[in-house]
Amino acid sequence: LDDTALAAAARQVAARLRVLTGLPRADRWAALRPAALRQVLDQCRQAARLVVLDCGFSIEQDEELVFDTAAPRRNGATVTSLEEADLVLVVGSADPLGLARLARARFELRDAAPGAQVRLVVNRVRPGLGWSREDVSQTLLRAIGEVPFAYLPLDQSAVDACWIHGGTLTESAPGSPLARAMTELAGLVGTELGLASGPAHAAARRRVRFGQRR
Repeated sequence: LDDTALAAAARQVAARLRVLTGLPRADRWAALRPAALRQVLDQCRQAARLVVLDCGFSIEQDEELVFDTAAPRRNGATVTSLEEADLVLVVGSADPLGLARLARARFELRDAAPGAQVRLVVNRVRPGLGWSREDVSQTLLRAIGEVPFAYLPLDQSAVDACWIHGGTLTESAPGSPLARAMTELAGLVGTELGLASGPAHAAARRRVRFGQRR
């Protein structure tokens, strides 16, 4: 894998955004070995200032395979992503079930990736739930001792526009509440990773892992 091969495989969706999709079929999971994924990530870091990886939620260890290094694991790509990430964003829904799953996922991460820098993102925030952001923050603070890094509103019309037009939020719904919230989140991530000072910053090769929505 080199820059030419990566450029051919990645799709250019915006002036400063390229997307490298995953496997075409879920039953081919065994083809994505951790060593191969690390090679891809290394090449991506050479080609971009920021690499964002959206991966699966499963980080449970299969005890029968832990000591068999040759046997593939279904969660091998996810665990590798966590090990490689500079910053992990764990995304969960704002409803009661979503917050419970978010809290559980955070506890699982402490065991699976104890050295990871983790931030919580609460998704699908809406007035109909009957509680404020402060209520959500206090709930998570009591449960796991952490508060959300960012909140993303439920904005179905903006999401639908992206699906219909096949574009990004900034292209299909630039003035939407979700687009503004995502822009703010991107700024927070940049600040967290020390990228806000421009291309010459010493920490210019970073990886962010977005957790699966729960």
